[in-house]
Amino acid sequence: MVTEVMSGMVVGVEGQLVKIQTDISDGLPVFTMIGHLSNEVREARDRVRTALKNCGCLLPARRISVNLAPGDTRKYGTWFDLAIAVSLLTAMGHLPLAATARYFFLGELSLDGRMTPSSGILPIVREAVLQGHRRFIVPEGNGEEAALIKDAIVYAFSNLQEVIEFLTGAKRDPVAGIPEDGQDGQRSGKLDTDFRDIHGQAMARRAMEIAAAGFHNVFLTGPPGMGKSMLAAALPGILPEMTLEERIETSMIYSVKGLLKDGFALIKQRPFRAPSLGVSQAGMFGGGAVPSPGEVSLAHHGVLFIDEFNEHSRSMTEMLRIPLENHAINLVRHERTLTFPADFLLVAAANPCPCGYYPDRTRCRCMEYQIQNYQSRLSGPIMDRMDIFVRCDEVSFFDLTGRGEEESSASIRRRVEAARAMQMERRSSETSYYNGRMTTSDVQRFCRLTKAGSRMMEEAFVRLRLTGRSYYKLLKTARTIADLDQSGDIKDDHLMEAICYRQIQIR
Repeated sequence: MVTEVMSGMVVGVEGQLVKIQTDISDGLPVFTMIGHLSNEVREARDRVRTALKNCGCLLPARRISVNLAPGDTRKYGTWFDLAIAVSLLTAMGHLPLAATARYFFLGELSLDGRMTPSSGILPIVREAVLQGHRRFIVPEGNGEEAALIKDAIVYAFSNLQEVIEFLTGAKRDPVAGIPEDGQDGQRSGKLDTDFRDIHGQAMARRAMEIAAAGFHNVFLTGPPGMGKSMLAAALPGILPEMTLEERIETSMIYSVKGLLKDGFALIKQRPFRAPSLGVSQAGMFGGGAVPSPGEVSLAHHGVLFIDEFNEHSRSMTEMLRIPLENHAINLVRHERTLTFPADFLLVAAANPCPCGYYPDRTRCRCMEYQIQNYQSRLSGPIMDRMDIFVRCDEVSFFDLTGRGEEESSASIRRRVEAARAMQMERRSSETSYYNGRMTTSDVQRFCRLTKAGSRMMEEAFVRLRLTGRSYYKLLKTARTIADLDQSGDIKDDHLMEAICYRQIQIR
């Protein structure tokens, strides 16, 4: 008799179901596993055999065949250990088939039978629920994570012996799901910078508020030490609260990457990722022998801050055009395409020259050709995908030491939330409410201008040599400024402010 037990694995950032089929028949004593397996899956044979022995269950001296279906998909990871063990025990008659058929099994086994938490449980459980499975048995360390998925009834165990006892009639309470409005959640980056700590830079502070309200990309330039990094680090603190769907999507990515910390199964703070200058292309965009998400995906629904933007390789900055346009990264591996979500707010910072002080010739020691070469590292197409351009000038001594208190992140965030509410009401049928994600038809519908505004845009189009993309980006920014003003129409002063942020010269 062939027994079947359900398990799963992660492909990209999505779950895929795998059926474990086991047959024990007469013949030479051999334990074979088939199904297009990677090395770590093949090694499950020895882990499972030893774990069963240490639980008092010896495999029979017969021919044992285990198949992981479908056979045309490469299996990798250690999620299958528990399912293989349960399938073997069912085929041996130690577990009732009616009991094992009701559950979905995930988890790695140690040699002594302990169940080890695995990364990527969340997307597997989500996919299994979508395909009709409801009851799950997982390691204790993955219980809260799996219970995040609505309609999933999760049972968490510390070792294989407890699973055997449960399947043969022992009582066990399912893991309680985390309330949607609970305070559980983890920070996924440094979020302790408050706008009240940033002195001066009034224009840059206003630009970050607009960026947060409409999810607009920002380019910061100026001398070193003027607060560009602080502005970027403070930005997540004024972004709107994440919706439940955004939390689940982001948590799935962090689950696959193994970055969900103990006790915090759900990410509720918007991510802030700041990759170093030495990050590889695979580290930034995802990849590897077993493809995993990169920094652009870890910043999903949050902020990606790239400092020293023009110091990165040309290929790296140019490849950013793909997620900025499509909000996803596609990788082709083993004759299949994997899609990693990458919908983030980009904050790029750069110095105006190698020494950083141009155009202050009392401090800048760079030659003109050095300045031109330095600035030309950023192509027109990548700059055209930025929405807001701001120069952070030097801060005066009075601004740094003055007794006047700057506005806090909490105060700014209230205006951002109000602007977002207007966007949600305006685009209630859309999956993304932000003005920065409007399509061309949305812009034509929601960004109507007055006659004076139309003339102003015509003049700006000619003088600033706008492209079609930058023209629509300017209108989206003006729409966000109007929303911050709680205005249903884009007024001339809203449009004028948006034009002020369209100066693309680094200088």
